[in-house]
Amino acid sequence: MLRVLLIAITALLISCSHQIKTASKPVEKNKHLTAAEVEKLNQQATNRVSEQLKSLAIAAKASGKDKVNFLASDMYLKASAAQMEGDFATSNLILEHLVELVPNDPFILKKRAIGLIRVGELEKSQEILETLYKSEKDLDENTALVLAGVYSSLGKVAPAQKVYKKILSKNPKNEDACIFLSKSHLASDNFKKAVSSLKKCEKSSPGRGLFSYYIGKMYVDKGDVKNAKRYFVRAAKIEPEFSQATMALGLVHEERGQNEKAISIYKKYLKQRPNDVMILSRLVQLMFSTQKFTQAIPFAERLSDYDPDNLNLKVKLGILYTDDKKYHKAITTFKELLSAAPNNDKILYYLGAIYQELKKFEDSIEYFSRVPATSGLYQDSSLQAAQMLSALALDESIDGAGHGSVTKKFLAHIKAKSKEIKELEVEFQVILAGFYENIQENELAIDALEEVAGKENFTDNHTYYLASLYEKEEMYEKVFPLIEELIKQNPTDAYAYNFLGYSLLEKGEKLDEAFHYISKAVELKPEDGYIRDSLGWYFYKTGDVERALEELQKAATAVPDDISIQKHLAIVYGKLKNFSKAKHYIVNAIGLAKFESEKQELKEVLKNLDAQRLPASFLEE
Repeated sequence: MLRVLLIAITALLISCSHQIKTASKPVEKNKHLTAAEVEKLNQQATNRVSEQLKSLAIAAKASGKDKVNFLASDMYLKASAAQMEGDFATSNLILEHLVELVPNDPFILKKRAIGLIRVGELEKSQEILETLYKSEKDLDENTALVLAGVYSSLGKVAPAQKVYKKILSKNPKNEDACIFLSKSHLASDNFKKAVSSLKKCEKSSPGRGLFSYYIGKMYVDKGDVKNAKRYFVRAAKIEPEFSQATMALGLVHEERGQNEKAISIYKKYLKQRPNDVMILSRLVQLMFSTQKFTQAIPFAERLSDYDPDNLNLKVKLGILYTDDKKYHKAITTFKELLSAAPNNDKILYYLGAIYQELKKFEDSIEYFSRVPATSGLYQDSSLQAAQMLSALALDESIDGAGHGSVTKKFLAHIKAKSKEIKELEVEFQVILAGFYENIQENELAIDALEEVAGKENFTDNHTYYLASLYEKEEMYEKVFPLIEELIKQNPTDAYAYNFLGYSLLEKGEKLDEAFHYISKAVELKPEDGYIRDSLGWYFYKTGDVERALEELQKAATAVPDDISIQKHLAIVYGKLKNFSKAKHYIVNAIGLAKFESEKQELKEVLKNLDAQRLPASFLEE
C-alpha cells in the first residue's frame, strides 16, 4: 500500500518585501480517491512549490546580495519552523533550494544533511557531510560524529571507524566517539578491540566510570555475568556518583533472581546519595514487586517529596501505608490524590476499603457509592456498601429503632442494585436474607432467597442456607426435597447427607435413618467437625452419652468457635452432672453469640436439662 504524503505545500506567496509565506496542508484521502491518486496529487503540489522556490531564488540573485540574504534568512526561518513541528518534508524542500541559493554556507549545508537523515535519505546526507568534512581546516567534531553515524547506519564500518579515530586523535576525551568506535568494533565481531578501545579512552579520562560501564554492558550482552559485575563495580568505584553503574549492577542481580543482593546494592548507594531519583525509583519498584511494603515506605516517602506531582508514586505510597496499617497516612495520601483526580475509581475504592477496615462504615459507604458505574470496581463497591448497610441496619434494629432510616436505605440499596447488577442479584438477596435472619424474621429471609433460587448463580451453598432457614421454621417438607436433589446431583456430598441426618434428629423421628445419613457423611469426611457434632448429637439423642461426649470433643477440637457444638457439649456435661464443664461450654457459647436473644436461649438450655438443673447462682449470672 502506497504511503500517502501527509505534507504538501499548497501555497507559497511572496509579498512586496519578498517575505515567504508557506502553508502546509495534506491532500486528504477520501472515498473517491485511491492511495495512488492521493500520492500523485501530493507529488504535483510538491513539484509546483519547488518550481516556485526556484523562481524566487533566481529573482533574488538577479536583484543583488541584499535580496539574496533576505530571502535566505526567510527561507531558513520557515525551514526551522517546519522542522520544529515535525514537518520534515516541507523543511527539506525549503532547505534544498536554500542550499542552491547559498551553496557555500557550512551551517546551512549541515542543517540540510541532518534534515535528510530525518527522512532516511542517508546517501544524500553522506555526500554533503563528506564535502563539509574534507573542506574543514579545523575538524568539527560534531560534523564528524554525524558523518561517522551515517557511515555506520549504511553498514560502512571501516570509514566510520576511520572518522571516529580521527576525532579521538584530536580529542582523546571525546566520549561519543570512543563509545561509537567500540560499538563499530562489536558490529565487526571484534569484541577484544571494542573492550581495548574503551580501556584506552578510560586512561584519557581519569575519574570517568562511563567506559567501564559500557564494557560491563558488552559483557552482559555476551552472557558473561561475572565480568559484567566486575566492570560495573569498577565503574562505580571510579565514579561513585555515576548511578547508571549501580543501576546496572543491581539489575544484573535482579535478572538472576538475587533480589536481596540488588536491594542491598541500592541501599548502600543511597546512604551516600540519598536523593538519587533513578536509584530511589528502582529500589521502591523492586521492594513493591517483592512485597517488602513496610521497608519500602521511607524510600517511597523520600521519592514522593522529590517528585510531589508523581500521582502513580503517591498511589503506591498510599497502598504501602494501607498494607502497613498506617491508615491515617493512607487516607491523607489518597485524599490528596482525590483532589487532583476527583473521579478516579481506584482512589475512591481504596478510601472506601480503608474506612471499611476501620469500621467507619458511613465514610466507607460514601466513597464506595462514588465509584462510577463505568468502573470495573463498581460491582464490588456496590456489594461492599450493601454489606455495611446491612450491618448498620442490624445495629439500628438491635437498638430498638425497628425499620428506621438506615434500614430503609439498606432495603432501597438492595432493591436498586439487584435490579441494576443482574450478575450479583443472588449475592444481594443473600445479604438481605442474612439481615432478616439476624433480626429473627426468618420468613422474610426465606422470601429473599426463594426470589433468586432458580438463578444461575444460586450455588449449593445458597441451597444449604435456604434449607437451614426452612429447618428453623420447621418446614421439613421443603428441606428434604432440596437436600435430596443435591445428593442426586452429587452422591459424594458429605454435607448433604449430614444435613438430612441432623434434620431428622431435630425433627425427632426416623433416628435409624438419621444415623444412616450421618454415618455416610462421616465415611466421606471423617475429620469434619460439623459432621462429628451431628454424630455426637445422635448418640446423645439415643442415650449413649459417653460416646456423644467423645464425638463432640472431636468436633470442638476441629471447630472451636461454633455455638451449636459448644451448646451440645454443655448439655452432655449437664447430663453427666459435670456442671463446671457444662458452665464452661455454655459460657463459651454465650461469648460467641451475636444477639441477646441467642444468649437468653443458651441460658434456657441449661435450665431445661432433662435430668438435672444447674445451681440457681449460675442461672442468675
